Amino acid sequence: MLTLAIGDLFIPDRSIDIPAKFHKLLAPNPQSIPSNPKISNVLCLGNITNDLDTLNLLFNISPNFHMVKGEFDDVNLLTQQLNLLGVEGKDLIQNYKILKVDNLKIGFTNGSLIVPKNDPLSLSSFAREIDVDILIYGGTHKVDAYVLDGKFFVNPGSGSGAFNFDWQAEDGESDEEEGGEEQGEEQEQDEPQSEKNEEEIKTETKTEETETNPETEQTEQTESELKDQVQDSKEEPSVEAITTDLEKTTLSPQDQIKLDQFTNNPSFCLLETHDSSCTLYIYTYLDDEVKVDKVTYHKD
Repeated sequence: MLTLAIGDLFIPDRSIDIPAKFHKLLAPNPQSIPSNPKISNVLCLGNITNDLDTLNLLFNISPNFHMVKGEFDDVNLLTQQLNLLGVEGKDLIQNYKILKVDNLKIGFTNGSLIVPKNDPLSLSSFAREIDVDILIYGGTHKVDAYVLDGKFFVNPGSGSGAFNFDWQAEDGESDEEEGGEEQGEEQEQDEPQSEKNEEEIKTETKTEETETNPETEQTEQTESELKDQVQDSKEEPSVEAITTDLEKTTLSPQDQIKLDQFTNNPSFCLLETHDSSCTLYIYTYLDDEVKVDKVTYHKD
């Protein structure tokens, strides 16, 4: 059973639309309802924030559409839009929801309830409080997936690649911390080196020079291998392809570095559940291509 998790779209406030290739993957038959019979459930994490077409796209993917309120969503507006789609909006818009899929309980929320935001311990406490095996959350616009205290935590990122005002502060804090650590390390290294005599320093310099060459050769080989890995297949990935030949579309180390640099990469997640196991497929739009990464989780 496939479950789609997508959110933090901010259309049209911070982004125009989700990528066209996402449209083709998620709704291959836009004229029919459901537009994607392979997807059993749609979990929208909110923050659409005012686009009826996007809401209609997600609503028509599967007959089982579930949505929670984002911190920037207007409840009255969303209620009116959902009513236009023929559903009772008030029943859909909540702060969090719980869905039973196979032998797994999946909870999902926008993430604004988590204080401090994106804190693993707070997320773990919230997952225990609502008694779920998998917690899907948003609010950071960054893809994340990890296991903590036997529970699986998933952040599908932003489906449209919308920017996040929190990134600047987080990035600045990390830079300051790293800078302080580097200065401390330099001071620790400088102090003992001043006590060394000239002969020891010359000997160490020669040793470092002899060790530099093989490391440089190894680095050049690694970069060459990475360039070969980054070359993608010309065929567009499909939802059906996520269970076959995933190795060809797995994120390379270079692509993962780009993801960590807050480059506004649109993304969504598909959860394939079977009994007490879940295979998470992370779809990321990067350099005009759709990359796929895979993470597995098994309930103890």
